[in-house]
Amino acid sequence: MKKWMKVIAALMIGATTVGSFKGVNAQEDKYGFGDRKELVVAISAGYEPFMYEEDGELKGYDHDIFSELEKRTGIKVTYENADFSGLLGLVESGRADIAAAQLTPTPEREENFAFAEPTTYYGSTLVVKSDNEEIKSVDDLKGKTVGTGSGNNMQGIVDDMYEKGDINWEVFTSATLENMLQDVANGRIDAMLAQDVQAYMAIDRSGVDAKVLPPFETSFGCFVVKKDNTELLDALNAFIKDIQEDGTLTAISEKWVGKDISKDPTVKDDSSEQEESEDSEETTEETK
Repeated sequence: MKKWMKVIAALMIGATTVGSFKGVNAQEDKYGFGDRKELVVAISAGYEPFMYEEDGELKGYDHDIFSELEKRTGIKVTYENADFSGLLGLVESGRADIAAAQLTPTPEREENFAFAEPTTYYGSTLVVKSDNEEIKSVDDLKGKTVGTGSGNNMQGIVDDMYEKGDINWEVFTSATLENMLQDVANGRIDAMLAQDVQAYMAIDRSGVDAKVLPPFETSFGCFVVKKDNTELLDALNAFIKDIQEDGTLTAISEKWVGKDISKDPTVKDDSSEQEESEDSEETTEETK
């Protein structure tokens, strides 16, 4: 009798184990990652609040997204840290599957890479010293020295506004925002290019003598894969859509930024339109 009980128990354990593996596979199939067990993500871990290191631990907006991917799929995510300028090279060489660094599509980048659906929307802006009244916008940069990270697509946008040589570019190949901000505060450079969200947080954290000017363009950040890796791109997009629709991405944004930057600010959602309609109806009733 005891022998049969042991056999039945063993069968039950085996069935449970198979069921658990089926559960993971079902999650993977939900997005289309297939039988993938690991994803290598290329990062530049110096950009709070998106991906940065604190006490030897990676944290941030993008890190939480990939932690959520691990929970929902069972796929292990590992990170390859490098300078921003080398991230796409890691993807192109196959050393990483995805680049995560708030990258924006450009014609040059899209020749070799594919961009997933945006996970953030932000303003492209300038940062200057607090008492700088000479530079009020991107139109005031002729003859100025402007800092930018290597590979930053904002540099090309601003360059197109000027004649060649009008701006003296100081290109930082391996600098954090804090390093660039310090050069602004010290007067070594007149201004620097930055995303508004990152700039506000870096100034608040470091206390440097600098201010953020109004954005000259609204842009968005995406995860990037090799252009021919359509299977991974489709799976990433399915996952991003899922966490957008169930509110997870909004919660991540509010946690790290204090507001929701995961939605396109130029597109009104149905709830806001409904609220405006209700407000309009109430105003009409009051004036009758």
